[in-house]
Amino acid sequence: MRRVYTRCLLLLCLSGAATAQTGPSYGNPATAQTGPSYGNPATAQTGPLYVPHGNPADGFTTPWSEPPERSLGRFLRWMLAPNPLERDAVPRIPVIRNDGRYLRGSEPSSSYTWVGHSTFAIHDGDDVVLTDPHWGKRALLPERSVAPGVPLDSIPPDALAVISHNHYDHLDETTVEALPESVRWFVPLGLGEWFRERGREAIELDWWESARHGRWTITCLPSQHWSRRIGQGTNQTLWCAWLIDSGERRTFFAGDTGYFEGFAEFGRRFGPIDVALMPIGAWAPRWFMEWSHMNPDEAVQASLDLGARAMLGMHWGTFDLTDEPLDQPPEGLAQSVEERGLDPSRFRSLAIGEVWRPAD
Repeated sequence: MRRVYTRCLLLLCLSGAATAQTGPSYGNPATAQTGPSYGNPATAQTGPLYVPHGNPADGFTTPWSEPPERSLGRFLRWMLAPNPLERDAVPRIPVIRNDGRYLRGSEPSSSYTWVGHSTFAIHDGDDVVLTDPHWGKRALLPERSVAPGVPLDSIPPDALAVISHNHYDHLDETTVEALPESVRWFVPLGLGEWFRERGREAIELDWWESARHGRWTITCLPSQHWSRRIGQGTNQTLWCAWLIDSGERRTFFAGDTGYFEGFAEFGRRFGPIDVALMPIGAWAPRWFMEWSHMNPDEAVQASLDLGARAMLGMHWGTFDLTDEPLDQPPEGLAQSVEERGLDPSRFRSLAIGEVWRPAD
């Protein structure tokens, strides 16, 4: 059944693989406010990470790299070949029962709860920040393999939420409509209208723009990915990573991305970064996924580039999207950490519903 789902999803990707034309840089100065000064302002901010990358009218592009050509013939040969990574055993996804009631209280420091896939609930003081919130039963076609780690009604009405891009495993319409209207959304350029059509207010940001909300500074950062959704053309809305800064702790949320030079630049400009939330799943086959999805070893390298004190793996165990077994990514993460001689306590993959608190 996974091959049926994957064929539909990757055929959708293949049919929209054309790269959007480069347009002028576009931003919303009315909502994008300058955040705190990071790094060394005297250091020149130059290179492909900073050049114009498009706008909602003309579409967006990735200035430093283009996705590789993907032929229909190779795609069909892959579809007909056996999956070399397939296992006979049913995937074992760790789950911890969690009613989530603590999210409506106060957290003395901060905690990270993995809801599943790319969804974390960051609980800091009296605040909750959600990353790519997805409580839905499907990601367009693939069914959810494990129930969300906490109930949707445990999320407080004054929560903040960031969206990395418009793919169905990251932007779920049923979740957006089920969360309270008072949730404050931060989205990349081009997605604001989609939220307004559903009665939700969203602050749109371009790469390198920041917005303030109370003590929080939310910064939109480049990523190596793409966008497409029914009703939204290929690369007509932006994709991004997020830096989520409480004033005391900085969390980097990678969203969905391939490995690229941006991680080192983010570490240079915004370090120290306390926690990096990194995708470690949906990486196979590499000939198709490498440009837009990291494997576990690349996620480790990206975290090292960031200078992150801790990394939590995500984007696995929830939606069966690609060739690797659903429970393989934590194995790959542990193997990479061991081979590199790193401290395993710094690189974690949580159980769904598990709460993790960084060591201060």
